[in-house]
Amino acid sequence: MKKWFWILPFFFLLMGNLNIYGESLQSFDAQIQVNESTPSTNDNYFDLQLKPGQESTLNVLVTNLKETEITIIPSFNRAKTNQLGVVEYSGRNQDRPNNLPIDIEKIVSVDKQKFTLAGHEQKKIPLTIKMPEKDFDGVIAGGLYLQEEPKKDIQGNIQHVFSREIAVLLKTQLNKIQPNLELKKAAPTQINQRNAIKATLENTDAAYLSSARIHYEIKKEQQQTPVLTGTQPISFAPNSGTDYLIFLEGKEFEPGTYQLMTNVKNKEINWQQKINFTISQKTAATYNEQNISTTKDEPQNNWLLWLAGGIIFALVLIIVFLLYIVKKKKR
Repeated sequence: MKKWFWILPFFFLLMGNLNIYGESLQSFDAQIQVNESTPSTNDNYFDLQLKPGQESTLNVLVTNLKETEITIIPSFNRAKTNQLGVVEYSGRNQDRPNNLPIDIEKIVSVDKQKFTLAGHEQKKIPLTIKMPEKDFDGVIAGGLYLQEEPKKDIQGNIQHVFSREIAVLLKTQLNKIQPNLELKKAAPTQINQRNAIKATLENTDAAYLSSARIHYEIKKEQQQTPVLTGTQPISFAPNSGTDYLIFLEGKEFEPGTYQLMTNVKNKEINWQQKINFTISQKTAATYNEQNISTTKDEPQNNWLLWLAGGIIFALVLIIVFLLYIVKKKKR
């Protein structure tokens, strides 16, 4: 058996061009610090009931998990709902705020703009809160977003940039309100050259929608069979909205009038709404020409499968030949 080991380096040499450069994803940790004067109802994020006009300081302990120095950029952003139906606090994506009782970005601030941590060093990051003078219903939500500063010089084409989010939920009363969803409109669109329907959904109340699933059906006018159906997890930040994306899974747009039915359900709500929309001949032609995920185009890519199969077949032949040589020498 040992005589065969010289074959393995030859095999790995053939595969040696597949190099991916990157760093460990988790470069730092962030934990909330208990504040006895304003205790949180959760250990992983701040969930606080404060009095109107009350001021408070929250602390987050940030730890460098690496041996080397890192720089972290903090920001505080309102909770938003992105186009995939996920609540986030990065501040990158625009949403559709609706009936905001208070803009949390105006009453919570981060004291540090940018900071550096030596290897395994820890620092406390303070968040300053100044509550509005009047009570409000429901909850306002935002989050501390911590992102490692990207390196200027990297090896290869891939750089992992680690980030952490810590939510901050503020309320003045314990009364709980339910989210209220509205489907405003639907229209064809294209994201990264992939056909999709964007459904403009809004949560108009100061309440989270979590642990929910959205079921959708798209039917063409005067047809009973849906052209597309699906079910996905979904969540909404308080008083937020988004152009939720429903990808066509390789289908082309066809001109006509359609109906979109949406149903969002969890343990507390079961909401449903329908809306009609139109795809024009010009829009369909334009998007279909640019669409790279059309299923009918897949046979054109069969040469890739043949190429991969040919490479694998050649490797097998080489290994069999080498084994034959070894066996012949042994004889």
